[in-house]
Amino acid sequence: MAFFGFKDLSKLSTVDMTIYRYIEQNNDKVIYMRVRDIAQGAHVSSSSVMRFIHKIGFNSFPEFKAYLKNNHQSLHNVKVHYVTEDNFPSDTLSKLNIVADKIYQADNIITIGMGDSAFLAEYAARKMAALGLNTSPVTDPFYPLVSKLENTTNNVIICFSVSGNTTEMVEMINRFVNNDDILLISITGDETSAIAKMSRYSLTYHEQMVRKEAYDFSSQVPVMYLVEGIVNILIEKKNNK
Repeated sequence: MAFFGFKDLSKLSTVDMTIYRYIEQNNDKVIYMRVRDIAQGAHVSSSSVMRFIHKIGFNSFPEFKAYLKNNHQSLHNVKVHYVTEDNFPSDTLSKLNIVADKIYQADNIITIGMGDSAFLAEYAARKMAALGLNTSPVTDPFYPLVSKLENTTNNVIICFSVSGNTTEMVEMINRFVNNDDILLISITGDETSAIAKMSRYSLTYHEQMVRKEAYDFSSQVPVMYLVEGIVNILIEKKNNK
């Protein structure tokens, strides 16, 4: 990590790296410390601390501390998105176990998504494939999925959609609603959406939709939480096999 904007760590001595790591790990405290406090904390001399400060491009200790203080304040202004139980229906855990079991027993697994959901579909497919499951992601709504799954059985399609009403996605999975060889699972932010209703199992979450002009800025953290939940259950199944 290029802390203080200093990138060439190879130019730092062993003592310098000791100071570097100490400041990096205690930057919220260092902004209130004196040179000798940092030296004591890093178990080096005060002169070593000053040489380090000059080496990484600062003319004085006050200049160095001003940089640290501004950087610390910037970090506090960053909004971090967390998920809680309030983001999910009360039956989510039981649904995760059911869905994971269906996926584990499937012969073929297809994850589909568009836009930001395409990345999540690919991520989920990669994780499941790493566990030895026959998984493929589809991010093109015009992909010939009907032909691909023709003459196959015991298939699972997992559809990722924030709104659950994307026209292309609805049309794509509508072809499989009455197919007994295909189990539809959806992960969507709207439990009343078309895709949720078309699915045999729907994992839903509560998250405010955020759009700016034509772009969707809604958080995908809850979706990732659900994907990781499924993957962790699959890992347990593999380990207990």
